[in-house]
Amino acid sequence: MVALPRRVAGLLCCAVLTVGFASACGGDDLPPRPPSTADEAPEPAERCGSAPADDVAKVVLTTSDGVELAAARFGGGPRGLVLVHQLGSDLCGWFPHARRWAGEGYHVLAFDQRCDGLSECGGPEPATDVTAAVAELRRAGATTVQLVGASRGAAIALVAAGHSETEADAVVSLSAHDPRFVAAATAPATPADAAPAIKIPVLFACATEDRSAFCGDRDQDFLASVAATDKKLVELDDSSLHGWDMLGAIESDVDTFLAAHAG
Repeated sequence: MVALPRRVAGLLCCAVLTVGFASACGGDDLPPRPPSTADEAPEPAERCGSAPADDVAKVVLTTSDGVELAAARFGGGPRGLVLVHQLGSDLCGWFPHARRWAGEGYHVLAFDQRCDGLSECGGPEPATDVTAAVAELRRAGATTVQLVGASRGAAIALVAAGHSETEADAVVSLSAHDPRFVAAATAPATPADAAPAIKIPVLFACATEDRSAFCGDRDQDFLASVAATDKKLVELDDSSLHGWDMLGAIESDVDTFLAAHAG
């Protein structure tokens, strides 16, 4: 005899009993959801091999499509930053930068993208992860929230910036890797599609010798199609620095941009 799942068996039981006895059928309640890897993640400093600090806290985000994401909050206050990591990494790659920005008065949230690090997997909607992170910072008291994305994370941040529900105030793109990368289930889905919908300030940074990012004529064409009037291009000539590795070379440009749009 084939055993039926508990919920299915309960429904079949109720289907064959008379109305008077239907209340005797049980088993329709689903079991509670087990803890996710995001719930069970170690404290951020522990998992990222950093010294413990009072200004760094574990956070679990839940996206609009029900995916739980492991995240870390650094600092506090009204000036928010959401950090979107690059391919093959997780929130730990942002740790030194996040702590520096928190020390400069920013309220920073870094997270593992879906299917990365200790976050759950879900559908092909990584821009939704960014929207959830922005909402969490605003819930926690941030009055402005800027996005900082690296490589694939930069492409995702640009798509998220093109969706009004993200409620971001500015976006920094470090080596956006492909203008055709699909990051959302609804339009605009790619950075190229999102450009005409991006009305917030943009800093677009790339290195001219970086073959993993779009730079040169392609980035200028992209920026030309961005709807925002406040947009800045930073190109590192004769350099192949990629993603967050660019920050050491363009730190002053990024910090000036962030300060100008922090509110």
